[in-house]
Amino acid sequence: MSANRRGILVVCLAVFGLMAGQQMLNPILPPLAREFGFSELALGAVWAVGGAGVVLASPFWGRRGASWGHRPVLLISLAGAMIALLAFALVARLGLGGTLAVPVLFTLVLLTRGVVFGLAWAATPVTAQSYIADLTSGPAERVRGMSMFGAAQGLALAVGPALGGALSLAGLTVPIYVAPVILAVIAVLVAIGLPKPPAREVRAPQVKVSPADRRMWPFLLIGFGLYLALAIVLMTVGFLVQDRLGLAAQDTSRVTSLVMLAGAGLIILVQVLAVPRLKWAPVRLIRVGAVVMTGGMLLVTVASGGLLLGAGVAVLGAGMGFATPGFMSAPTLLATREEQGAVAGLVGSASALAFMGGPLLGTGLYEISPTVPYAAGAVLLAGLAVFAFTRLGTLTRQPAELVAAP
Repeated sequence: MSANRRGILVVCLAVFGLMAGQQMLNPILPPLAREFGFSELALGAVWAVGGAGVVLASPFWGRRGASWGHRPVLLISLAGAMIALLAFALVARLGLGGTLAVPVLFTLVLLTRGVVFGLAWAATPVTAQSYIADLTSGPAERVRGMSMFGAAQGLALAVGPALGGALSLAGLTVPIYVAPVILAVIAVLVAIGLPKPPAREVRAPQVKVSPADRRMWPFLLIGFGLYLALAIVLMTVGFLVQDRLGLAAQDTSRVTSLVMLAGAGLIILVQVLAVPRLKWAPVRLIRVGAVVMTGGMLLVTVASGGLLLGAGVAVLGAGMGFATPGFMSAPTLLATREEQGAVAGLVGSASALAFMGGPLLGTGLYEISPTVPYAAGAVLLAGLAVFAFTRLGTLTRQPAELVAAP
């Protein structure tokens, strides 16, 4: 195996470990929040604060990855996330024991699972994207690299909730204790296995890139919108499963993990099997992904049972599997070498901004009616699909290889 390929696999392992640790908690957080006495909107605020930390920190970490090096930034990120989850585990234990008043408990959850975790979490995705962009060139190679990044995310979406649901059988808080251990193991593997870049790969000084840059903003808008729709589903599906199926807390976490597994499984299959073989250009991947996600969101909106709900989330995952390598690779192909760190930060901020607004929007709309968040998501995705087909190519004046298949 070449050093470049091994390096990409290691940074994707870091992405997988961090996201799996996060996703292990998602199936248990809705029932756990109700055990704490939190409302749906209160849990949405915790998720939103974590997303805000990612938005604020992503550009900073993107530049630090260029100046400090990828390994130190990844290790700082993994260690910080591990410490945040250990603190959250202690807070959760105290909360379930009834020793903390609800306002104090909410503040501590907001600080540990929200602020500290979000600031630390932000560094890994942007550093991984920057590293992949550094080691790849040309549309086909870049899309393959970003597909590996997306597959790592998809695998985490599959393994994390499934593992969290299984561990919750031993107790609702067990996944909270296991997640930091996983992060510690991944940190050791990154420290040992990440190759040092060869001398010729030493980077030139990084420059800032504005999110309003005409090359960037259409793809940032697309990425933000697609992630926003996905966040609306991921952050409310636990409530939806419990309310539509009438389940108890532990049953909710298990069924939620299966539903999320359906979506994550399709993300992985599309990015591992379909995208490399189809060899579609980034814009085509985005267009197909937006259309498929619209269909998935419509299924979620009308789903009345667990099977149809799982099918809808699976179709959403398939669409995200097509779109992710498209909107992640296109901006890097339009940027200079000196801009890669800044561009990675912008792409990370766009997705994080979606996961900041998605929980608040999703949980707020859910309190109006359990159908409203998904109907709104379907309208959003349909609008993005129209934008991708009618304006994306001409508005950005892309080189032909971003629009036409290689």
